[in-house]
This record gives sequence, C-alpha cells and structure tokens, in this order.
Amino acid sequence: MKEFYSANFVSVFYDTETDALWVKYFQRVPSDEHFVPVVNAMLNGFLSLNTQKFVADIRKMGVLGMESQNLIVTKLLPGMLNHLRGKKLYHAQLVDSREVMCKVAADNVKRKTTNEDVEIVQFTDQCEAVNYIKTLSL
Repeated sequence: MKEFYSANFVSVFYDTETDALWVKYFQRVPSDEHFVPVVNAMLNGFLSLNTQKFVADIRKMGVLGMESQNLIVTKLLPGMLNHLRGKKLYHAQLVDSREVMCKVAADNVKRKTTNEDVEIVQFTDQCEAVNYIKTLSL
C-alpha cells in the first residue's frame, strides 16, 4: 500500500491487492474547501500509477456539495482519462443506501459522467466491490 494523502476524515492510497487507487472516507468531509486537496491527491496519485482502476469508499463521506461534485466530473475523471490515453477507467463507488444525500451525490457524478471510457459501478458491499475490481482483466 502506498499512501498519497491522509487526514482525520479521509485516506487516498494505492492498494496492491486490487491494483487500484482508493479513496476511503472515515467521516464527513468538513467542507468543500477540505475536498479540494483530496481531489488533487487522487489525481496526482493516479497519474503516478499504471492502473485503470479507481475505488471510492464514500459510505461515510456525508453530503458533497455541487461544487465538489463538479470538481470530480470536470477535473478528476477527465485527468484520469487523459492519463490513460484511450484506455477505459473502471470506477467503483462504495455507497451506503441509508445515507440518502451521499447516494444522491454519487448518482449525480455517475449521471454527469457521460464519457463512454468511464465505467462507474456502485456497490453497497465492500467484498463485492473488491471482487469486481480484482476480476477485471486489463
């Protein structure tokens, strides 16, 4: 495991077992301003890797504002795709169906991401998400 960013509410790291960049939230994001360095760490970390896989465990992230959602759609995912140079990006979202506003934010990101080179799949079970990511043969 290689860590790219850590704060009391989040960790951004590369997991060798899944060959994926992960972002895992431990508690709610305090504000949109706190989200910007997380996005920068995710993008910079991904650019340093040779993977097509990205997992976001957002079950404890809380409500993500529209500005932050747009940052994912306009900066993070396009930056990842540019790095992949025509290869597909596989993005697994771990969501908690009881956290309605977090699920709405994840759905908004999924809906706004219209690039066919991004496959976004949502899971409520971490084992299912890990199995999905691990079984991708790229």
